[in-house]
Amino acid sequence: MAFLGIDLGTGGVRCALVEEKGAILAEVSKPIDRQNLSLEVGKSEQDPLDWTRSLEAAFDELFAFPSNRNVHAIAVDSTSGTILPVSRAGKVLGPALMHNDMRAVQEAESCNELFGGTCSPTFSLPKILWMQGNCKLPDDCLFLHATDFLNAWLAGTMAIPTDFTNAMKTGVDLEAETWSKSSLIPLFQLPPVVRPGKIIGDLETSKSKRWGLPKKVVLVAGSTDSNAAFFASGASQKGDWSSTIGSTLAIKGVSSKKLSDSEGRIYEHKHPDGFWLPGGASNAGGEIIRTHFSGREPQMESKAQSIPIGSSQVYPSTRTGERLPFTSSSFRPFLSPKELSGPKLYRGCLEGIAFIEAMTFSLLRSLGGEVGEKIYATGGMTKSSLGMQIRANILQKCILVPSHPHSAMGSAILAASGFHKHSVGQISESMVSIGKRVYPVDDGDHSYKESFLKFRSLCNKQLT
Repeated sequence: MAFLGIDLGTGGVRCALVEEKGAILAEVSKPIDRQNLSLEVGKSEQDPLDWTRSLEAAFDELFAFPSNRNVHAIAVDSTSGTILPVSRAGKVLGPALMHNDMRAVQEAESCNELFGGTCSPTFSLPKILWMQGNCKLPDDCLFLHATDFLNAWLAGTMAIPTDFTNAMKTGVDLEAETWSKSSLIPLFQLPPVVRPGKIIGDLETSKSKRWGLPKKVVLVAGSTDSNAAFFASGASQKGDWSSTIGSTLAIKGVSSKKLSDSEGRIYEHKHPDGFWLPGGASNAGGEIIRTHFSGREPQMESKAQSIPIGSSQVYPSTRTGERLPFTSSSFRPFLSPKELSGPKLYRGCLEGIAFIEAMTFSLLRSLGGEVGEKIYATGGMTKSSLGMQIRANILQKCILVPSHPHSAMGSAILAASGFHKHSVGQISESMVSIGKRVYPVDDGDHSYKESFLKFRSLCNKQLT
């Protein structure tokens, strides 16, 4: 028995076929060749038919092998904020405005109150309002998120719901799990809202026959790509947190209650099991290491091992401004001493990343969040053994690295959850395997504590 997770990203479609215990049976990726149809600054468009063509090509390759055809459920994830207009009959009426499209500036301002004071032009609702005002669309057209469009194609019908993670940027009321009561939201032009992991239909019979699949393959509501990646991280119980460090740092965790942050550092998604998913993102992360040491990381990793703790203080960001663990549009990253380079700079970056992670968990606890004894780690920075040990030592927690921490795996977990009618947390626990564990080593001389206090002091000085 296998479950298929489909991840629709900006650059392509990825399919992961996963068996019940979490083993990856097969993976196929196909590119989307035309990644932006617009040449105008701030605009980002794709042809949704390119998505289905890429998915068909992926299916052709995946199901060419009879051993891959025992599929029982499918779920899809996609980029958050991507939206497109379709007719009631399913005809595409215009390009999809992608997650990073910035044209709906004025429309976003009119949506600020609905979204708690701040709405980005990248959100789905202002894009819908822009299309209503600038495109020749029939009054009864439908607006679908990218995930919805692929689900409609798989099911062969427009009568499909959306999930509340994709609906978040379109104006969903997460408490009620339905559309907010606002005149800005075109209710009759949007699909109904369900939880991720809920069965929403069956694969169209003609498609099952085309690829030799079982007569009944259920379709399960998916999620946004970031939420799918979270489900694949292994974090599933209250107090579990997933910390993803690639170019930047993003943290998300499971909370029994909604956290309120008046400064907007923390935002809230909702877990399919009814919990809350508070999280946030920093400008800091591994980008600074790539900027200074691209191609030389192994060499720096070796040399930085012998550098004493706290030899340098680095705020590991290449950008002015910060979002987490504090907000400031004018914050300037620092190096101390200013002439830092080589292994000292490399180690300072690793320690700085861990300090920001620690400050974020401190913030979350101050807002009432639960933080358990283990942290699930994903992203490119898990490749740094030194960085992982520094993080474990500073956080004084076990760091767990999942074997398959990608969105397609998370969608397969949702597919299995819907098929078995079990909670997403239960399925995640049974399907996610841990590839590496890093335990903290006691810092007997408290050097990290002293260095952490100095780091916080430098941050505060920059903020005043």
